[in-house]
Amino acid sequence: MAKVRMGIIGIGGRGVGFARMFSNELKSRVQLMALADPNRERAEASFDYIGAQADIHTDVNEMLARKDIDAVMVTTPDYLHEEVCLTAFKARKHVLVDKPLAITGRGCLRVIEAARKADRLLYMGFNMRHDVVLQRLKKLILAGTFGEIFSMQAIEHYNGGRTYMSRWNRLKKFSGGLWIHKGSHDFDVLNWLIGAPRPVRVSCFANVFTLNDRHFPFPLRRNVKPGPTCSACAYQKECPDACPVAAAADNADVRTRSYARMFGDEAARNDGYRKDLCMYLSDKDTHDQGIAIVEYDNGATASHSEYFVTPVSNRHYLLEATGGHVEADLHGNWIEFRPRWSQDKVTHNVHRPTGGHGGADPRMAAEFVECIRSGHRPTASGIDGAWSVAIGEACELSRAERRTVEIK
Repeated sequence: MAKVRMGIIGIGGRGVGFARMFSNELKSRVQLMALADPNRERAEASFDYIGAQADIHTDVNEMLARKDIDAVMVTTPDYLHEEVCLTAFKARKHVLVDKPLAITGRGCLRVIEAARKADRLLYMGFNMRHDVVLQRLKKLILAGTFGEIFSMQAIEHYNGGRTYMSRWNRLKKFSGGLWIHKGSHDFDVLNWLIGAPRPVRVSCFANVFTLNDRHFPFPLRRNVKPGPTCSACAYQKECPDACPVAAAADNADVRTRSYARMFGDEAARNDGYRKDLCMYLSDKDTHDQGIAIVEYDNGATASHSEYFVTPVSNRHYLLEATGGHVEADLHGNWIEFRPRWSQDKVTHNVHRPTGGHGGADPRMAAEFVECIRSGHRPTASGIDGAWSVAIGEACELSRAERRTVEIK
């Protein structure tokens, strides 16, 4: 196969980012054939951002019926992943689906079975597995450097996470909940690092503590209401959380203007979707901070904390093992190991490449293409996607019903 002929389903931030990658960095191995999105205005507006053009289909079935497309990347809102993947496999396409695989464990299993029946590649879009620091950490674990892991902590501070409350991600009906949409990344990392043990029990605590009408980051003036969107808000210039999309329409940079047009007034008139709802006033049933606790079938434990109201963005991992204590810092690009019964400290400094998500996105996209061309086993499979969703689904249930949930 000279080039993999690719289609993108879902033209939002992730979709256009990968479309640009396939059209530029990977153009020697990929030919971008088509974009599928019901909002034609948004798809057409993306061309300047992508730096290339492709056919546009407002009907995904029409695109999947094409014989000149070998593979698709699914970057729709999460609740559509299952349906789109099932249709893609029925059309015998290879699929890279961005996390999560589906918004329920049962949905994940249906997609896995469809991939098996079609005998096509199901590539799980877990870019964290392609992060250079985590890949080094995994190699050290496999080498037995730390002994056997018995407890892990994953802590994420994500400044950009506050914008979930301005977008579709804020509602469980679209995302399954942020423990699935966002947490599936981190639960997969925990599963991947620990290896063979499987999660069996989950407890979770989470709420919207800050992003509500009690915590506006500016004083309200009498008889002047905020919202409902940043572009229409009387406090836009004084709000530190105002969405930059509206202001970007006049930016000198072509890509920035293109992105602003994708989510501007004309595109919104087609489907009503905006990225700049007031994050303090929007209706939401997800969380802006929370802690999840997981027990594995060998007795090991893990916790994952998510903080979406924070001035910093970073991921920290702390591992306790029979051989000592391990810390990893993704933004600091280092791993530190302190052996037991010793004052030694071993530090691994890791060089980080360029590209989206700290260089992980280009590595993931390139591997997907190579798996299609050569039949290599993917770094993350549908089975991995199902386990991470199982934990996230259990978290959402634990939070809602205030109880420990068993993963059957």
